[in-house]
Amino acid sequence: MSTNGVNLSSMEFLADPYPTYQKLREADAPFWLAHGGPTGGMWLFTRYQDVSTILKEAHTTKDATRFTPPEEVTPFDHNLLAKDPPDHTRLRSLANQAFTPNRVKDLEPRIGQIVDELIAHVQPHGGMEFMADFALPLPVIVIAELLGVSPEDRDTFHTWSNQMVTGVDAVRASETNRQQTQEATMALAQYFVDLIRRRRQQPRDDLISALLTARDAQDRLTEDELLAMCMLLLIAGHETTVNLLGNGLLTLLGHPAQLTLLKNRPELLPSAVEEMLRFESPVQRATFRLTTETFEIGSTTLEKGQQVSAVIGAANRDPDPFPQPDTFDITRQPNRHLAFGLGIHFCLGAPLARTEARIGFARLLEQLPNLQLVSQTPDWSTNTFFRGLRTLPVTF
Repeated sequence: MSTNGVNLSSMEFLADPYPTYQKLREADAPFWLAHGGPTGGMWLFTRYQDVSTILKEAHTTKDATRFTPPEEVTPFDHNLLAKDPPDHTRLRSLANQAFTPNRVKDLEPRIGQIVDELIAHVQPHGGMEFMADFALPLPVIVIAELLGVSPEDRDTFHTWSNQMVTGVDAVRASETNRQQTQEATMALAQYFVDLIRRRRQQPRDDLISALLTARDAQDRLTEDELLAMCMLLLIAGHETTVNLLGNGLLTLLGHPAQLTLLKNRPELLPSAVEEMLRFESPVQRATFRLTTETFEIGSTTLEKGQQVSAVIGAANRDPDPFPQPDTFDITRQPNRHLAFGLGIHFCLGAPLARTEARIGFARLLEQLPNLQLVSQTPDWSTNTFFRGLRTLPVTF
């Protein structure tokens, strides 16, 4: 999609979106990106302050079903990311009860075990394709075990998840992509319908059973909401973490001085993970928002019924809150990046993603200290909503 010299679907943009983001930030007004969806396009806001405002803005709705014919509404459309208060408040409260900090904390030994197993599997070979051998299986295994998904079903649900997120990209999604998204959504929904039925009959110590308990005890989750919650947790629970791990390693290996600093000062790892999230944000744009009334952001007046998009990837390179924003600095403080969002829709799985990244990178650097890139040309995905790698071959 090209307007005024800005092409958000070009290979140049996919390889390096940050010069374009800078151009958009320095413009006098937000950028109107036309697309083939029902809103006809969306306003892209790229400055940190404007993005923060949109993420917290009360004058917007996240309910996309108002544009969706009733027969095309899927179970996933009832997820909490697509809800406004008070429904969002109720759903978030239930999710918080099931997805507790203690539950994440209890996963740490198992996450460490999975990491060690993945490293041991590739160690004899002297190299690996990091995305397929580590970045993907780690969060997939973790979220599958957390939810109670059978190990033999992991590859299948990842395929469905991948097809679903392809349809999220308003810039590049084709009609074929949207059809695949619809089919994958219904297949994943049916999978969880069956799994929820089994858990209702035979509860286990997993997240689905915990959500069922919250629903049955308080009668506040409808069947569609329960289904949507499971689907959201599965997709959000691994898609962004895959990109965090891949982008993070690429960035570390591309900045040898910072890599050496981290090896010498491993206590900087939590700060390094935050800088990875800022520098190459796994999610580049926030999810769907539509204005519910006329209001102003900065010097821009938005009319009721317009789609607005908070471009997180651009905001996290804004020089106002981040001096020398294009410098990767694992000691950066403060680092109030927006990679996990802001406000009531702040990412529910942020603690889990941070935990997986912290444990993963700690053990990778300890057990494979000679990690090196095979190619200096990153193999970026063509999805503009997420930023991630298709492949990342490394040697050690």
